[in-house]
Formats: sequence, C-alpha cells, structure tokens
Amino acid sequence: MKILFYTLAALVTLSFYSCDVLKNYSTDGFSISGNIVSYNNAPMAELSGIEFAYDDKKFVRELTFKITDGTHMDKIHNMIAFLHSKHPDYEIEVELPAEFTKIE
Repeated sequence: MKILFYTLAALVTLSFYSCDVLKNYSTDGFSISGNIVSYNNAPMAELSGIEFAYDDKKFVRELTFKITDGTHMDKIHNMIAFLHSKHPDYEIEVELPAEFTKIE
C-alpha cells in the first residue's frame, strides 16, 4: 500500500513539473541589477510597474517590465522565464514599445 501511495505521489509531482511551459526556455545570460534586467550584460528591460489586483476570485501580484532595447526581441520568452524564477509569487508582464514590434 505504501509503495502505491509513494508511486502515485511521485507521478502527481512529475505531472505538475512537466506541464511548466517555462522550463523549455534557457535563462542563461540574464541578470538583474536594481530594476534593470540585462541580457549578456546589456540592459534589455526595466521594471515599470507593480500591480495588485483581484482577478478570478483571488488576489494577484504582477510585475510589469518595459523593453528598453529591441536588440534581443527573440529572448522575451526567456526573460519571462528568468524573471519568474526570481519572482515566483508574481505574474510577469512585458510591455513592448510599438517601435520594437511589427504590426502587419
């Protein structure tokens, strides 16, 4: 009976970890200094706001970062994964200035 319980507990734990989308993104090269997020020692984004909200019947805390340099736009998902690892209790939002995006 104990073996069945431990096996089930291990499978449940693994299923939670295997569903994490962020694990697929490398966080290598990212660092934080104050409110600035850098990639390979070049500033990439800055903390622009902190939000506290009541959403879907729960309180939510969110950190909003604004991209300051459009050089590494392909690393935004990686940056979100990095920031979530540093601030797991917060939702992470990234604001992209219009000049860094292509709207077709």
